[in-house]
Amino acid sequence: MRSLLIIPVLILSVGCKPAPKINQYKAEPEAVAPTANAPAVASTSTPAPAPPMVAPESMKAEAASFSEPKWGTLPAGWSVGPENAMRKATFVIAGKDGTKAEVAVTVFPGSVGGLSANVNRWRGQIGLSPASEEEINTLAQPTKVGPDAGQRFILVSLDGKKSTDAAMIPKNGATWFFKLSGDAAIVQANNAAFNQFLATSQIP
Repeated sequence: MRSLLIIPVLILSVGCKPAPKINQYKAEPEAVAPTANAPAVASTSTPAPAPPMVAPESMKAEAASFSEPKWGTLPAGWSVGPENAMRKATFVIAGKDGTKAEVAVTVFPGSVGGLSANVNRWRGQIGLSPASEEEINTLAQPTKVGPDAGQRFILVSLDGKKSTDAAMIPKNGATWFFKLSGDAAIVQANNAAFNQFLATSQIP
């Protein structure tokens, strides 16, 4: 009987122990590192205009050794621009409200980097992204300066404010460039005049 009394006492002593205290912690979420396959956010900004081409002195000297072209009749509204060591000629076309465009005529030995390099340089100068070789070939239009055949490219900036109309003519181991560029409205308005100027000029 005595042993039976001990068991309830033991049970009572165990049951009266305080409940264990449970500490709670707030776990901060871990930062998830970006994976290599996460898509990049595409930039919608317009590329900054590329700087004009800067030729080395040796190329300038060789370009200067080429004979002068025979110019066609200067279209109405065109005037002879200032001399430039890099150019055979500069013609200025003034527009309204101070806008203008110009025709720059240059010649360099060889292909000057090739078709794609030259066209993409012009694209960069008016804030356009580089084009693929296939796209450039699609943009090319046949043209002539006098009897000499070449290719012509008409480019317009994304905002429609700037334009370049350029002809490339390979001849006698050199490449001639006739580039009409500037205010888009002036460039477009002088399309026919530029055609006539190219057709009536002759390169040596």
